[in-house]
Amino acid sequence: MTRRPGAARTAAGGDGVTPYRELVLVVDDDDQMLRLVKRVLERAGFECVTVGDGEVAHESAVDWRPDIILLDLMLGSTTGDQILADIRKDFRTRLIPVVFLTVRSSLKDKVEHLLAGADDYVTKPFIAEELVARLRAVISRSTNTRDLNPLTGMSGNTDILREINQRLKANERFAVLYPDIDTFKSYNDHYGFLRGDDVIKTLGTIILEVLEAHYSPHHFGGHVGGDDFVILTEPSLAETVAAEITKRFDEAVPDLYDEVDRERGWIEYEDRSGASLRTGLVSVSIGIVLAEPGSYESAAALASRAAEVKGVAKRMPGSRWVVDRRRPPEARGGRTR
Repeated sequence: MTRRPGAARTAAGGDGVTPYRELVLVVDDDDQMLRLVKRVLERAGFECVTVGDGEVAHESAVDWRPDIILLDLMLGSTTGDQILADIRKDFRTRLIPVVFLTVRSSLKDKVEHLLAGADDYVTKPFIAEELVARLRAVISRSTNTRDLNPLTGMSGNTDILREINQRLKANERFAVLYPDIDTFKSYNDHYGFLRGDDVIKTLGTIILEVLEAHYSPHHFGGHVGGDDFVILTEPSLAETVAAEITKRFDEAVPDLYDEVDRERGWIEYEDRSGASLRTGLVSVSIGIVLAEPGSYESAAALASRAAEVKGVAKRMPGSRWVVDRRRPPEARGGRTR
């Protein structure tokens, strides 16, 4: 059985639940090494899944969504470097920390692989206590310092801007979707911020589910903050993704309201002056911008355009998406042609 993002790893115990145990995906083509590592890690309190074929390592990471991956560098027909590159390119696995396990011990090798995106490097033969300590340190450091939105666990602002700028620099043609929750403030004022967080998490979950349902290696999903999200994908999938997100969000909305509010279709709240106001149920608006090669100078310029288009969608009732049909601004000066 595979794990999914956010799945609770608990089991029945004396009080009905055992503490959360971090899941380690171990990839090595040496069966004896796999058994040894599994024994060491399970004794230290980790859950452990082992994979002996490098060709299925990326797929296993997608299926299990481990807390960390322990990856051998030499795996027969493939290498740890190739697997790491695939993991970092996939929006579903890009934020999972990876530790290399290898017989190569030179400083040059360590530096080279750390610069390639690995989070740490452990040499064989390893000392059990050191391996466990390094994995725990990487998990802790990853949790505290990676650019994740703390509410949804999705990529945050720094990662979003980095990804957009990389695509612009590579002259890729891609679509930017900018989803935003309508009338969210009134919901937050009426029900409180904890239930407001549930609305945001609901949209974040739907975005990731839709991107998986219509998978593309060009997908990227991020959470700017508050009720604002950013999605990057290939242009041919932009409207399909937007349509599915709005559909699923509208289906989920009724369960976010108390029965009386759900049945009448609106809530009542007070504005800052104390006046009583009514507003309908929350919906989602999505602005879509197509980034053509050379059309935007920076991620900030592209994000500004997407926010402008999202504003058009928000002026329409209910859940909507709007595609920017205007010609993109020139890279020089950002003027509209």
